[in-house]
Amino acid sequence: MPCVERIKLRMKIGVHEFEAEGPRDVLTAQLDTWLRAAGLRTLPAADDAARPAATDPASDSRLRVFRVDGEHQLVVLRVDVNGRRRNADTALLLLHGFDTCLGGGDGAETAAVRLRTALAASGCRPRRMDRSLAPYVVAGLIRKGGSHKHETYALTAAGTRRAVLLARRFGATTVTDQASAALSRATMANDPNSSTSG
Repeated sequence: MPCVERIKLRMKIGVHEFEAEGPRDVLTAQLDTWLRAAGLRTLPAADDAARPAATDPASDSRLRVFRVDGEHQLVVLRVDVNGRRRNADTALLLLHGFDTCLGGGDGAETAAVRLRTALAASGCRPRRMDRSLAPYVVAGLIRKGGSHKHETYALTAAGTRRAVLLARRFGATTVTDQASAALSRATMANDPNSSTSG
């Protein structure tokens, strides 16, 4: 009787969680289905149709970093942002995404309610968004407008430059890459023949 390779995989990307155990081929199919259902990966045919034919590296990096929901006018990050100022960096990237993917690229303001929704959909839930963004407002990266219930945020020129650098940094590893790496690590951990050194 042939030995079937069994893998156990548990992962969390933003607010989405996945846990499965079984043969590698079944697990790979389940992971792919989960990624599509969670909106973290599109179907290959739809992905080719939605992708512009231009070889513009900026538009390609936007496709790797942002997922745009045109129906709800929402931008969600496809990447997992980490670091000391995770919430502020995520907001900076989202403001850049709203401006470049849904706006005209002219630094238009984004309503705080809309930004908070995008932050939650991207896996960040700061208690007070204004306090998370305060250091970037003081540093001149983000411009804050309006009052209390009608607050708006927009990127300054320096904020746009910082957001582009963050997009390049975090866009190097997308959610799909993270899922593939997790599957490879699970395979290695369950393989008794693999030697771990380090």
